[in-house]
Amino acid sequence: MSAGQKSRLAKNLRWRISAWARHSGVSAIALLCVGVAAAQATGIAPTLSATSWSSTLRRADAGSRSPHSSLRLRGGGYSLGLRDSIMIAHSFKGEEFGPAQGMHGATYTVDVEFHVKELEPRLNWVLDIGEGMSVLKKVLAEYNLKNLDELFPSENTTTEFMCKKIYDGLADQLQGKVTGEVTVKLWESHNAWASYHGGLGKACDIC
Repeated sequence: MSAGQKSRLAKNLRWRISAWARHSGVSAIALLCVGVAAAQATGIAPTLSATSWSSTLRRADAGSRSPHSSLRLRGGGYSLGLRDSIMIAHSFKGEEFGPAQGMHGATYTVDVEFHVKELEPRLNWVLDIGEGMSVLKKVLAEYNLKNLDELFPSENTTTEFMCKKIYDGLADQLQGKVTGEVTVKLWESHNAWASYHGGLGKACDIC
């Protein structure tokens, strides 16, 4: 392996350690140990200076301890997931979208996951599953079997955009009923998806 290849691998490894710590809540020190072992195993350890590792550790540790990290990312708490689906038609504006500029249909699998720190007293649930499904179906009915170009004429109704719209609908319907956080994930296929994560009620203060 050339020196240039080792350097690129080292930089990639440092970036991954920082990202893992920020998004998993795992101790940055623990991940750093894994990184050092991996670096030694692949023979790239000599290309990583003490300053580089120290900088990686500081960034990763700061990310893993961020006061703005969510319940979902900090660890702990409970989650409840619900699933439904919608069929839509739309088109996109901009040559970047290629053939998708033409009208086409899509079927989204919609996964919604509610996150709370503590269960409801006595009931020991995140929320009533029946009520949750009813609310989800009500929100999705606004888009199911609809032409999104007519609902949002000035927008590119990408999967990411629709995740936020569904989240907004859920947050509105559940205002005052559920506190915590929610993740809305839309699957375009078995290997492509997008998601939006935000707070519900009082939990917005910690999002």
